[in-house]
Amino acid sequence: MEKTVFVYRATEERLEICQWQNIPDLVFTFLKVFPFIIVGIILMALISNPALSIAALAGPAMVGILLASVGGDSNYKAIYKRFRRDEVIWSEIRKVLLDERKGLLALSVDWENRVIDPAEVDLANKEHHIHLYPIYFRKDQEQAVLSLMKEKMAEGTSLMDGSYKYPFSG
Repeated sequence: MEKTVFVYRATEERLEICQWQNIPDLVFTFLKVFPFIIVGIILMALISNPALSIAALAGPAMVGILLASVGGDSNYKAIYKRFRRDEVIWSEIRKVLLDERKGLLALSVDWENRVIDPAEVDLANKEHHIHLYPIYFRKDQEQAVLSLMKEKMAEGTSLMDGSYKYPFSG
């Protein structure tokens, strides 16, 4: 039920990237309604078999109350949807790997908290792909994205065709 939504905005100075998990609000509505379902089940169990201890049913009731409080909390929704916003300054892009098959550009960017120097990133070395920032595009928009990137990036920024390896994927 999850899919990640990417939104890009190109300005004169930078590329702004926003991403989040597009989780239907129905999930959070279910979390609010679920406790009432649990309470109904507990009451049915008590009515059908009075020998059941109320203490034995208190645990599921508390779980239901916890789920209701989580489902109604807007902060939890924001955290669970994993909203993230980044900015890439055009002049800080050093190298670009184009993977047409996956529909992405992987950028070697001169971040403040970089692990290695972007000039040292070898785009052909799959182990260096962990240091690249992926930008996704639809296949039908590939030419428009490439022309925008070529127009905005600094002179001398290298663009290489290749296959991007997702970090931490075996």
